[in-house]
Order: sequence, then C-alpha cells, then structure tokens
Amino acid sequence: NTFVEVPSGKNVNNYANVDLICDVAKAQKVDAVWPGWGHASENPDLPKQLKALGISFIGPPSPGMSVLGDKIAANILAQT
Repeated sequence: NTFVEVPSGKNVNNYANVDLICDVAKAQKVDAVWPGWGHASENPDLPKQLKALGISFIGPPSPGMSVLGDKIAANILAQT
C-alpha cells in the first residue's frame, strides 16, 4: 500500500478538488482512492469520476452520498 498526497498548489482546498484528485490518481496508476474526511469524501462526483477511470472508491456509493447530502431526502430516507 502506498499513500499519495494531493499537491497543495495555490489552492489550499485541493484536498476537495475532485478533478485534481482524479488526475493524481490516474497519473499515479492507483487501484483505489480513500478521500479521508471532509469535502471530497462527501462529493458524489468523486466516486462517479473514479469509476469512469476504472479506479475504486473506498467510501459510500455516489447515490447514497447524493441523498444524504440533501437534508430533506435524508430525512425521508431515515423515516423509511
């Protein structure tokens, strides 16, 4: 296992930059990405883009992230 850090660059929020994370993952030829905690781990676009690249996402599936990111939908889901 290897840890690959997303470069900080000029944007201090690069850890949340889905395109940058996918670019780094592709360049490093990784098998999977675990985004840790924070914005990228809550962005349903990250697992979608990684899947398109053939890279596994270690985290919840995109549809679940979308529902839980919407307070009304999450409340409805919790009540079912």
